[in-house]
Amino acid sequence: MKKIVIIDCNAICWSVFHALPPMSHGEKSTAIIYGFLNNLFEIQSRQNADHLVFAWDGKGSKREEIFPAYKEKRKNKYKEQSEEEKIIHRDRKKQFKEIQNSVLPGLGFNNVLQEDGFEGDDIIGSIVKDYEKTHFIIIVGRDNDLFQLIGPNCQIWDHGHRKFINEEIFFEKYGIYPDTWADVKAIAGCSSDEVPGVQNVGEGRAISYLLNQLKPTSKIRKRIENSSELIAFTRRLTTLPFEGTPHYRLNEDSCSVHKLKAVAKKYGLNSYLTEKRYQQFGRYFCEEEKSAKPENKPRVERPNKSFFNRRKRI
Repeated sequence: MKKIVIIDCNAICWSVFHALPPMSHGEKSTAIIYGFLNNLFEIQSRQNADHLVFAWDGKGSKREEIFPAYKEKRKNKYKEQSEEEKIIHRDRKKQFKEIQNSVLPGLGFNNVLQEDGFEGDDIIGSIVKDYEKTHFIIIVGRDNDLFQLIGPNCQIWDHGHRKFINEEIFFEKYGIYPDTWADVKAIAGCSSDEVPGVQNVGEGRAISYLLNQLKPTSKIRKRIENSSELIAFTRRLTTLPFEGTPHYRLNEDSCSVHKLKAVAKKYGLNSYLTEKRYQQFGRYFCEEEKSAKPENKPRVERPNKSFFNRRKRI
């Protein structure tokens, strides 16, 4: 079974933005570009994907069209920035766009995806739904909204903590299966996105309700049972992919060491203009060199047989 690795690019870029000091080449800032490539090399060295997909947030929001307060605090925070902060964040956005529109296509990656009105998570969800029966999928991301996509052929690689989250690990932590996580989000909402949930019901209480652990006379239980309209509305906002997200057909990449050299020179990334990097790029990303070597894919954390047997009994 071939492996697809889908990268939540905005998440990687934000982590690099907070981690690295400013760098520049000529008049271009390059720290995020440099850090993103470092992360990309490390991800592929660990995962050895057959297909790499780069998912980006699009302009605008379909969710905001049905719920204007969606991520309102985040938007207001940007409006309240000082002039210096606005300059920094304009520069950050330029580097995000440079990676998406120039760096990745310039290296030969042909699955760089963005869709106006939709988030990277929606693109990830669309690909998982379409490919999970025929491919093994690794999602590189940390947003817990993505938990609902975990399944027998889909895991999350938490790149920040360097660990897999699969069905078994998820069950051990939450006591439910990942396909129930969309129900949890529908009841509890999402505070980080300002999506409303049932009043005073967080993820823990939502899980208790779904496991039928709340007493019949519990006020929380009654509040949840009397909030069917709110839960249905919140489900539209939190379920992945969001309604109307397109389907995607994955393309073969056309990476080459020559393209790496051109991109590295353009951005002054001298550490990528070395024989060691050329060899790594060829081994990790160039199809001819990958196919010429014996397949040696890293082990992934698959749930054990006893876990699946337990699942059938519950």
